[in-house]
Amino acid sequence: MDSPNPALEQFLKSIPLFALVEPADMVDLLRLLRPVTLEAGQILFRQGDPGTAMWVLGRDVEISITATRSDGGRPVVVAYAKEGDTVGEMALVDDSARSGTAVVVQGGPAHQIDAIDFQAIRDARYPAAYKVLRRICLDLCRKLRVTNDRIVPPSLGVLVAPPLVASRRADEALIDAFPPFRPLPQVVKLALAQKLTAIELDAVQPIVGEGEPADAAYFIVRGEVTVGRNGRTLATLGPGSMFGAVSLIDHGRRSASVVSAGPATLLRLRGEDFDALFASGNRFAFELVDLVARQLVSHLRGANELLPRPGAAPRPTASAPAAVQATAGAMPELFGPLDLDLELGTPA
Repeated sequence: MDSPNPALEQFLKSIPLFALVEPADMVDLLRLLRPVTLEAGQILFRQGDPGTAMWVLGRDVEISITATRSDGGRPVVVAYAKEGDTVGEMALVDDSARSGTAVVVQGGPAHQIDAIDFQAIRDARYPAAYKVLRRICLDLCRKLRVTNDRIVPPSLGVLVAPPLVASRRADEALIDAFPPFRPLPQVVKLALAQKLTAIELDAVQPIVGEGEPADAAYFIVRGEVTVGRNGRTLATLGPGSMFGAVSLIDHGRRSASVVSAGPATLLRLRGEDFDALFASGNRFAFELVDLVARQLVSHLRGANELLPRPGAAPRPTASAPAAVQATAGAMPELFGPLDLDLELGTPA
């Protein structure tokens, strides 16, 4: 197959999950699609099963998805999918346990993508794979904004931080001073050096404000910063950490404020520069999308567990910051111990 079939290409472009994929890359996705026929009553997957596949639903197909909280109770319908929708796409991110059970209500044609096949083009760094992951991230960001607003209510106003002036472009020595960047290939570092700028802070200073438009991510080379939401301190981050990564994905508003605790050195990556790296197929940009996708899936599962059951009393407000902190985690693989801040728990 040397070029995409026009009808199938149009079919894929009509599906939101594949909307970011360019026509030239469509062929890589078309190779993964396997036609299947779904039968009424068929169980696509059960809650707790590892994720092994996803489905694109065809004509007249309807799927009901139910979930049972870990602390018990009756299954609750959490989603209903129909023609043109996708089901089970989290399996493309990782093989973590399914968060619900999917049952075919009305049968019909569908296309299946097996996670192992998607992983193959992901490992080979095909652009199509990472554009699909970025789209998944956008959907996860939207869901997390809603969920986390219920856990820790946002501020009513917008906090605007003063503009930060970059002192210089990052050179190789400064890039290597951020430990997670040190093992990156030289060609990747050269590309980053063209996009990263250094920010030198001499004292306590606001860096980003909750509610303001997000335009960059920051990597902490020296010093510490505190992350807060609605007047509450949620985390303290030190060298080797980053914040604002999700703003590179969804270009939304900041969900937390960040203030330096004293003198600090930061590397700044603006959203438009990340987009340029991503469009060029830069390994760092692809890996960042991959790792953010994994973290967002983990945080969404954790955040959903913190929400009260329908009809149950809400959790005490005092426990909210700890609850949000409980969803934070370390980024594996490329970044080793790099901690993504709470803006991954409550996307920036």
